[in-house]
Order: sequence, then C-alpha cells, then structure tokens
Amino acid sequence: MRNKKSLNLSFFECLQRMYVMTVQPKHRALRLRSNMIRNLILLLVAIVGLVQDAMATHNRAGEIVYRRVNDNQFFYEITIITYTKMGGPSDEADRCDLELFFGDGTSETVDRVNGPSGECEHMGEELPGNSKMNIYRTTHTYPGIGNYTVYMQDQNRNAGVNNIPNSENVWFYTSSEIVIDAISGGNNAPFLSNPPLDNGCIEETYLHNPGAIDPDGDSLVYSLVESKTMNGMAIPGFTLPSEFSGEVEFFEIDPRTGSLTWNAPNRQGEYNIAIKIEEWRYLPAIGQRINVGHVIRDMQIDIRVCEPNAPPIVNGMSRVCVEAGERLRQLAIASDADNDNLEFSATGFPLESGQGGSIDTTNPLFGEQPLEMEFIWDTRCDHVQYEPYWVYFKAKEAFFTTENELVDFEEFEIKVVPPAVTITEIRAAGAAISLEWTRARCDGADGYDIYRFNDSLGYVGMNCNVGVPDTLGYIKVARTEGIESTSFLDDDNGQGFIHGQQYCYMIVATYPDRSESYASLERCGELIRDVPILNKVSIGNTEFETGSDTIAWFKPIELDLDVFTPPYKYRLSRYDNRNGDMEVIYSSDVANSIEALDTIYVDEELNTNELQYTYSIEMLSGLSEDITGVSRDASSIFLNSKPSDNTLTLHWNVNVPWENAEYIVYRFDETLSAFREIARITDTVYVDRNLKNLVEYQYYVRSIGSYSSNDLVQKVSNHSQIHAGIPEDNEIPCTPPNRLVEGDCYLDETIITWNNPNTSCLETDDVLGYNIYFAERLGDEVELIQVNDNAEDTTFFRQTGQSIAGCYFITSIDSFGNESERANPLCLDNCPVYELPNIFTPGSDGFNDLFEPFPYKNVESIDMVIFNRWGREVFKTMDPEVDWDGTYISSGEPVPDGTYYYLCTVNEIRLEGIVTRELRGAITVINETRPINTAK
Repeated sequence: MRNKKSLNLSFFECLQRMYVMTVQPKHRALRLRSNMIRNLILLLVAIVGLVQDAMATHNRAGEIVYRRVNDNQFFYEITIITYTKMGGPSDEADRCDLELFFGDGTSETVDRVNGPSGECEHMGEELPGNSKMNIYRTTHTYPGIGNYTVYMQDQNRNAGVNNIPNSENVWFYTSSEIVIDAISGGNNAPFLSNPPLDNGCIEETYLHNPGAIDPDGDSLVYSLVESKTMNGMAIPGFTLPSEFSGEVEFFEIDPRTGSLTWNAPNRQGEYNIAIKIEEWRYLPAIGQRINVGHVIRDMQIDIRVCEPNAPPIVNGMSRVCVEAGERLRQLAIASDADNDNLEFSATGFPLESGQGGSIDTTNPLFGEQPLEMEFIWDTRCDHVQYEPYWVYFKAKEAFFTTENELVDFEEFEIKVVPPAVTITEIRAAGAAISLEWTRARCDGADGYDIYRFNDSLGYVGMNCNVGVPDTLGYIKVARTEGIESTSFLDDDNGQGFIHGQQYCYMIVATYPDRSESYASLERCGELIRDVPILNKVSIGNTEFETGSDTIAWFKPIELDLDVFTPPYKYRLSRYDNRNGDMEVIYSSDVANSIEALDTIYVDEELNTNELQYTYSIEMLSGLSEDITGVSRDASSIFLNSKPSDNTLTLHWNVNVPWENAEYIVYRFDETLSAFREIARITDTVYVDRNLKNLVEYQYYVRSIGSYSSNDLVQKVSNHSQIHAGIPEDNEIPCTPPNRLVEGDCYLDETIITWNNPNTSCLETDDVLGYNIYFAERLGDEVELIQVNDNAEDTTFFRQTGQSIAGCYFITSIDSFGNESERANPLCLDNCPVYELPNIFTPGSDGFNDLFEPFPYKNVESIDMVIFNRWGREVFKTMDPEVDWDGTYISSGEPVPDGTYYYLCTVNEIRLEGIVTRELRGAITVINETRPINTAK
C-alpha cells in the first residue's frame, strides 16, 4: 500500500483543488459557494507566509507526452515527466502522485511509476546534481472529436530561478495538446530524448537540442514560449534569460531543427524557459498540412562560472538522402581543442528499438578526444516518408563532475527516398509511344508521374534531387493512379508525335504523403519512319512576284512495302499566311521504288517579300494513289522588324517540326557590298542598335537545327527572306525630371522649375522644348498654355492676379515631335481669406460708412443674411463686397443703433472646386449724421 502524503503536501493539494473549484465550478452548488471559497483561499494564502520555511519548493522542469493505445484515436496513455530538486526541505515535497487534468473536464490522481520503492511505491530516479526524474503514467478515454489541453500543475518551482521573480512562490505548470479529429487518424506525441536539465558557462555559447523523435513522422516546428504558472496563467515578471541580464544577447531556437542557441550568458544562476513543439501532418485527402497536437517542455538551464575552456566540436554533417533498402553509413567525430575527455552520444528515431539503426561503438562513448562513432542504418520501405529523420549527436566534456559541461550538438538530417522504377519497354504505336515500367518496390505508392523531353539528357537522380527537377526542361505529361498501373500510351494529347524526333521519358513513383522516388533512368524512343519528313523550307529569292522557296524532305525508309505497294510518288501542298487553305502545288514523277524518287523541289513565282509559306509532303501508293502518310507542316522563316530611335528590333516567325538550335543574323554591309554576320542567338528576337535614323538596313536570318533522332544527325539549315527596315525615333522622351512648383497666394504668382532631360535622363538626348498644360480644377480637361522652344529654358512663371489654384503638367518634345508622358501633376491650392468687421458707422462722413469685408480673396460668392436682435431680416446679399450702408433692405431707412447678427455662407475658390464655409457673427451699428432722404 502506498504511504500517505505528508501534512504539507495535503495542505497544498487542498489549496489547489479549492482554487480549481472556484475558478472552474462545475456545479451550481459550487457556484453559490464561490464567494465563501474565495474568502477561505485568502485565509489559506495568508497562512502560506507563516509556513513558507517548512514548505518545500522543488519543481525544476518537465513535460507531458502521450501515445495512442492500440491505434484507438480516443484511448491514450499519458505520461507526466518532472524533474525535481533533492535534499533538505525539498524531500518533504516529493510527490508520490500528481493530479492530471485531461482537458475534457475530468482529472485523475496519477501514481509515480519509476524508481525503487520506499515511502512511495516508486520513489523516482535520482540524478547527478541533487535532482530526481519522476514519471507518472495513466490511460484515459476521450469522449469524442476535439482539441484537449492536458496539463499538470504543482506547487512550487524551486527557489532562486533568475528570470522568474519569487520562483519559490510560483506554481509549476506544463501542458500538451491532444487533437482528435475525423481525418488525421489520431496522434502520438514526440519523445524528447535529451533531458530538460542542462548546464552552461558564463561567456560561453550555450547550446541545447531536445532531441525530439516523432513516431508518426510528422513535421515538427519549434518555438520559444513563456513558462506558465497555475491554470496556464502568465508568470508576472517572467523574461527570457537573455533579457534578464539587461544586455543584448542572441537567444533563439531553430524552428526546424530545434537547436537552441544562447550567445552568450553573462550572469550565473538558474533560468527556466519553455519550448513548444508543434506537430504538422500532411493529409492527402485535403491536400494541405494541419496541426495535430503539440508538447510544451518547461526546462531549466544552470549557468555557472567555469574555468576558461574551449567547448568540444562535432564535425559538420550535411543532409543526405538514401534509397529505402540501402545501408547508410555516417562517421561522426568529436574533438576538443583543450584535449579534454569527452562523452559522445547519439539519439534519434533510427536508433530506436526495431528501426535498424546502430552505433558501431558504445553509446554514449567516453574517452580521450578525438572520439569517433559510425552511425549505421539499414533502411526499409516502411521508413519512406516526406519528412526527414534526425539523428542528434552530442559531445560533452566529461569531468565526471557537474562543474564544467560545455557541449556541442550536430543535427544529421536524413531523408529516406523510395527506390526508382525502371522503364522496361518503349515502342512506337502508330503516331503514339507506348511505355511500360516496373512496379514500385515499396508498397504504398499511389501512382506514377510520367515526364517527357524531346531529346536525351542522360540525367541520373542523386543527392536528394528526387522526382524530375524543373530545371531540366522535362514536362510532366501524364499520371497513372495506383501502384499496379505500370503502363501508359502517350499520344501527345491526341496530336500524335513528330517523325524524326526522339522522345525521352522518366518515371517517378509517388506516395500519398508527397514522397517521390528518384527519377527512373532515362529511356528514349521514336516513331517509325514510314512517312516523308520535311527538312528544308528555305527562301532562295526575295521578290514580290518572282520569289522562290526550296523544299526538301527525308524518304519514308521504314514504310511497310507489303501493305503499301508500288508505284509511289510524292505530293506537295502549300498555304500562305494570308490564305490558310492548303492546295496541291506539285506531284512528283511515279516510280516503283521509293529510292528512285527525288526529295527536293523549288517553288517559284512567289511573293516571298510579303508572305510566309507553309508546306506539307505526302506519299501516294499504288495505282489508286492511297496516302501512306503525311508529314508535319513546315514554314519558311518570315522576318520583320520594329523601328525605334537608332534601333531596329528584328523578330521572325517560324513553325517547323525539327528543333532550331541557333539563328544567325546577317546585315548588308555597304562597304563590302555583301551581307555580313552580326549575331548568333537562340531566341527569335534580335535588337540591332547604334543605327542611323531614317536610313534603310537589309537583313536576313539563317536557322541551324536538326531532328533529335539518332538516324537523322545532319544539320538542317534554312534562310529567311531579305527584309529592309528603317530606324525611326518613335520613342517618347523622358518626362522632365525633378519638377518643382511653388506658389505665392498673396502675389498671385506661380513658378515651376525642372531639369533638362538631355542631361538628366540616360536614354534621352534630343529634347528641343517643353509643353506646359494647365487644369484649373482637379478632374478638368487640361489645356496647353505655353510652349518653351528651348531645351535650356526649364522655368515657367505665371501671374494671374487672382486664383493660383490649378494643376500643371510639363512634357518634353524631341526632334521627331515625340512628346513625353505627362506624369504626375504639379498642383497648387488657394489660400482663401474672408474677414468681416464687428463695427461700422454708416453716415455721410465718408469713413467706415459701409459694412464690407477686409481683407478677402479667392471668394466666388457669398450668401449673407443680417438680422436684428428679434430675428427680423434687415439685409441680405450674394455679393462678396456686401457694401451694406446700414439701412433696411425693404424701406431704405437707417436701422437703429445697436447689435445685429449675420449668417454668411462663403463660397471659396479651391483646387477641388467651390468649397463652402459658414461664418456667424455680430456687428455693431453706430449711425452718424446722414443726408436727408428726399425720396420719402
């Protein structure tokens, strides 16, 4: 029977459970008592201060991991792993069991399962440095689909953690997330092979890797998160270790490898951090990755003052790929500049029991540096997965004390690749090509991708280049579904293939998790040469009516003569780019042997200057002239050009069944009275620069190509027509740069300045002047208001005497009359002013006799009404001048002395249009002597 807990342990269990009842009441009765419980907790918390010396503080690190039981996605084995301090009062806090919260509203007290018996049935495993590892394990069945946060919490953390203020009064909390959904099939948490207690030295780079091993092959993503306290709440005052010292230090975790680097701690003491390890899984059913759970490890780092010492070094290891079924060997070497003894170890999924991995020495290995261990892995088909495997090598100085423990980690990334398939047969099937290949050696393949290229590259997949790299130029032409679908008939989407071309294929086996095999060895095939094959359409003479093309072809040497009997003859057809109807233009003589027939024809009386001609050739057999087969169409090269400033851009169109590898551009040289080669390119566009405008230049292009068939190795050469082009400056010049506008509202002046494009723009050198355009308001049509005829005149001045509002556009004009873009407008707005006096003295003394604005400017109109104190209207106007003489608008009689009120809407002239502004105010009228109104 398990021993009962001490009094202190029961006290804190009681405190914890009452807190949970208060924060998370499950029953109405508990909610009714919540105030009473809170008061009780406050009392208990007050007692804590009195018993603190007797209370043990011990939790250093820990995590929660889980695994499915019997592949049941609702039934899990859950394990709590904690690391605690030993010695002194902390022994009193030793936990025979812990409460585990399952995240579904239930919890359970879980027994410790490791270590010898004693006061508890299991007492945990003692570690060097007065620490203990405790393992608590149970099983739990979840009610259904959902995300469940499983957690444990325990009072308290150990005292003296630098980056957790009053750590002895802070609860220890760790959690993991179990995701149960309908499509991922459940999940197993990663196992963390390197313990969460670690040491480092002041002013030395600290390194750590949790050594996560995921049994499901999920992609792991690492991040740093804050350590938590009771119920997952934030710890007040928590900081990252690098922030505690107040100095800038590098403290990061590699999200892919999990390697933690702290460069470099400068204050000794203990620090706690938390590492979140998320699991991501690719689901073929939805074609994307989803999160299937995470584990949060709370770990402790003890930074100490160490003697000056160089850390050990593990040799760097690059990423490798290995075909499933092959043996992988990797030599790892640990060395130390100070010749210290070392402890050298390796962990990782391949080294787990039953996975086929091993180390050729003891693991860990102790001794004098350098230490060597060879990692050996006999891979299998069940190791194939898209995500890589990791082996973590760790070298630690072995002083057999805990004072100096400088370490180095090296992560060795391994990807197990499905074996390549082999193309076993490739053969012509009419105008199509038939393929067959071996079945994938690793079960689980879901199909095959077929890639094709119009020639042989001799590519061999290696060095982790799985599949067919895009850079090769191969295109994916088809896919077959299922591991048994090992054949395909390729007819180029119904178009059929070209005779004389060689077609090469590679096959890639694919797997549901996105894994791909290496590409199969390339294998090539071609169609049977049972039709004539065009190899020349070359312009011999460039004229409007007497031009000519030379057409030639290869003989159909593999024609089945038992099926197609003599006599034989050729029939040539043609169409041009204006008339797309094919017409027969030539029929050869008849012969009883294919070898006796000529394979060249000169097509004359053509307009090769303006038209491009396309040809096809067919063979006829027997007296009934049955068609044995028709060649693919081939056209002449048709050259054209586009003029610009001192430049001609040559471009040509060509449609042929062979591959043109190179084009040679010729230009007529007046000094030689002959055409001279000026360029060799692979594109069908060439820019000829540094020419003279309005001068005619003549060109032609010659193509060099071939068929890819090994039987047709001779080069194919063809000429375009001779084309004449004339460079002409039709390029717009640069918009005047550095345009600036300034306006003076009071002087009604506008001044605009800019830079001369001839000296400020790289490709502009012939600007002769400028156009200045103006629009009074935004959105208005612009009008030309001035032309500067001198390129050096880069200033515009305007004085309107009134509004300066408006937008200006400046353009450049070059020697060919080309005008630049207007670009962004230069806009100015007015500064409207309209102020009214608050007193005036109507009468006849000629001074201040009228109520009028002063100053006012940029006002189009107003709408003013003046009232007496009883609200009676005495005057109104729409004239901005106002000019009220102090009389009633209805009678012309003077208004009595006194205060009057006005409401005035001012319509201001602005860039955006007429903008209204409302004025309200009062005016005092003091009448002076007036002349007698004789009109009465």
